[in-house]
Amino acid sequence: MRNRLVISNGKSGKSSAFEAVLEQMGRDDSTQILRLTREVNLNEAVQKAVVDDKCRLVVAAGGDGTVNVVVNAIMCLRAELRPRLAIIPIGTANDFAGTLLISDDIQEVVESMDDGEFVPIDVVRIRAGRFERFFANVAAGGNSVEVSESITDDIKAMWGPLCYLRGAIGVVGAMKTFRIEATLDDEFLEVDSWGVLVANGRTNAGRILIAPLASLTDGLLDVIIIKNGDLLDMIEIASKTLFSSLLESQQVVFRQVRKLQLQSTPDMRFTLDGEVIDEVPIEFEIVPGAIEMMVGARFRDECTAASTFASED
Repeated sequence: MRNRLVISNGKSGKSSAFEAVLEQMGRDDSTQILRLTREVNLNEAVQKAVVDDKCRLVVAAGGDGTVNVVVNAIMCLRAELRPRLAIIPIGTANDFAGTLLISDDIQEVVESMDDGEFVPIDVVRIRAGRFERFFANVAAGGNSVEVSESITDDIKAMWGPLCYLRGAIGVVGAMKTFRIEATLDDEFLEVDSWGVLVANGRTNAGRILIAPLASLTDGLLDVIIIKNGDLLDMIEIASKTLFSSLLESQQVVFRQVRKLQLQSTPDMRFTLDGEVIDEVPIEFEIVPGAIEMMVGARFRDECTAASTFASED
C-alpha cells in the first residue's frame, strides 16, 4: 500500500537541491513519486492514488504554481476522499508556503511530514461560465496579468523573488483602466479600476505582503480593488505595496467577504497563483476548511493574532 504520493516539479527554482532528497524518499515502499510533465494527467493520477492505493497524504514539491495544480486535483475528489496535503517549497517565491509558515529548509519539512500538524485550510472556487477552478493563495486581475506574462525564465533566474517587481517596470506606461461592477456579498460597487486582488493567503509576487489581515481559516476572501488614478497615485500604490501598507492607500477599496461577483469592461483577466487563465472570472467563493494541510509550528498563533487585529480594527 502506497499511502504517500510525492508530486515533484523539476522546473521549480530549487528543484536541483531537492533531487537527492527525492531519491531518498523514493526508496520508501510506502511512497510513490510522480514527476510533473505535460504528459501527466494529474487529476487521474491523484484519483488513482487515493482510490486504488489508499493514499492519505499528497506532497506538492514545487512553487505556487505546483501547489495550484495539486490543489485543483485534490478538489476534484469528494470531500470525504480528499487526502492531506503537505508542501515542500522549492519554487521561486513560495508565497503560499510562507503563509502556512512552512520552513524553507527542505530536509526539515520532509522530516516533519509524518508527525507535523495539519489544519483544515480554506481554498477559493472561481467560476467563469462553465469554467471552474480553485486556488489557494491569490488571484490577481487587471494590469498584473501583463506583469506575469512579461516574466521570462531568464528574468526569474536572474532576479529570483524580485522578478515580479522587475516585470512591473515594463507595463507602467501601458496601464489599462477597467470599469468594474462588483457585488461583495450584499454590497454593490461600481468603480474604475487598475486591478483586483482576491486573497486567501497574505503574500504575492515574491513574499510581498498585500493582505495582512488574511487568514487561511476564517472562511473569508480578502478583496482589494485598486482604483485608477494618475502617475502620483501609481507611485503611491507601488511604494505602499513595497512597504506592505497597500491597504492604507486612498486608492484601495478593501472588503472581507464570502463571495465576490465581478463584471468588467473591458474584460479583466486573472492569474491564479501565477498561472494566467484565458477565461474571464465572474464569481469567487470561499470553500471553508476544504483541505487539511501541513502548517508550521507558529501557524495557530499567527491566525489568532490576525483575527484579534482584524476584530479590533
